Amino acid sequence: MKNVLLKLSGEAFGDKGNPFLPEVIRSYAKAIADGLAHRPHIYAVCGGGNVCRGRSFGGNVLTDYAGMLASVQNGLFLTIALGDLGVRSQLVIPDNFTVPYGCHEYDIAPETQVVIYAGGVGMPGHSTDYICAVKAIEHSCDIYFAKHGCDGVYDHDPNNAEKNALLGPAKFFPEIAFAEIATNPNLGVIDKEAAELLNGTGCSAYIFELTADNIREMLCGNDGVHKTALH
Repeated sequence: MKNVLLKLSGEAFGDKGNPFLPEVIRSYAKAIADGLAHRPHIYAVCGGGNVCRGRSFGGNVLTDYAGMLASVQNGLFLTIALGDLGVRSQLVIPDNFTVPYGCHEYDIAPETQVVIYAGGVGMPGHSTDYICAVKAIEHSCDIYFAKHGCDGVYDHDPNNAEKNALLGPAKFFPEIAFAEIATNPNLGVIDKEAAELLNGTGCSAYIFELTADNIREMLCGNDGVHKTALH
């Protein structure tokens, strides 16, 4: 199977009452561990939306760093959960970050089974989707975007009653081009900058709803998950 980079939406690591839900995080770790039976190793990227969406505070340099640090927290908890299962994982952070038990790209041990990228690219102005695109190109990966409350690409929000009344039922796209995602603001299921970077690279991406079962099915190569393919 082709190398895969799994993007875990930060919102699904917790809820409004608790930003970190240990049993939920453990369920994602178990799904990843099960996927290792079908893949020699897995790359992963954690979002940080359960802790802090930096751009919701105005989108300046400091708020972007706050968002990056939020993703590091999720990466640490996922590393802990994988370790409890006996999976050899490493949390990889940008060169300008320092985190206990974190390492930089050039320090990844050869026996590592799961490489978890957190902290983005270490610079403000770039989304978590962007680091997914960068690392997918570097490692010739397909990207599995496991998104909270989103099972694919639609022409408008299928859960928005007002839009459904005005525009009719949302149209689902089983496949769509990166170029169209990059140019159509109504299809902004991944960051425009990431879509532009991935266009023409030969990498594919899949958008599906983040559940432990869906992660397991995708990593094990099963085709029953409701999703949109991006090319």
